[in-house]
Amino acid sequence: MAQIIWLALGYNVPVNPSKNRVYVWRKLKEFGAGYFRPGVAILPKTIESAAQLRVLSQKIRDMGGEAVLAELRFLEEKDEARTVHMFREQSRDEYLELMKDCANLMSSIRKNISGGHETDSVRKVMRRYGKVKSRDYFGSGQSGEMVGLLDELAGDIAHSASELAGQLRALLMD
Repeated sequence: MAQIIWLALGYNVPVNPSKNRVYVWRKLKEFGAGYFRPGVAILPKTIESAAQLRVLSQKIRDMGGEAVLAELRFLEEKDEARTVHMFREQSRDEYLELMKDCANLMSSIRKNISGGHETDSVRKVMRRYGKVKSRDYFGSGQSGEMVGLLDELAGDIAHSASELAGQLRALLMD
């Protein structure tokens, strides 16, 4: 495996107000960061991850906290492999959760429950897929299955819309 350049954000946020700690935690989760050690979040170095962590570092300082952003390289291949595995598992879990939600949405669409709710749910699934895919730095292996599920969802939506259009046309003919 080629050596990866990592970005490490060491930070300390004041205990009060607690909303600041929650904000930092949510942002790191949104970025798909993992933890090297408590208070040290890591991401593979990309243009996007560098920009995100720079902005968050400044935000932490603005909150009265401390933040240090550094590049990190593992000296032991097994340590890096363990970290890559952690990121893959994180992405895999996100894909599995998203696939479960997508399957539930397809079931709801197939049952033709409430029309407007599904549109919002489909948009939400699409946004979540984009986020999960962008954080799948090392290819968790779930992407292909998720694409298949989304393609099936698209087919269900098209079929459902076609049936609804047919029902509407039949109603107009009466």
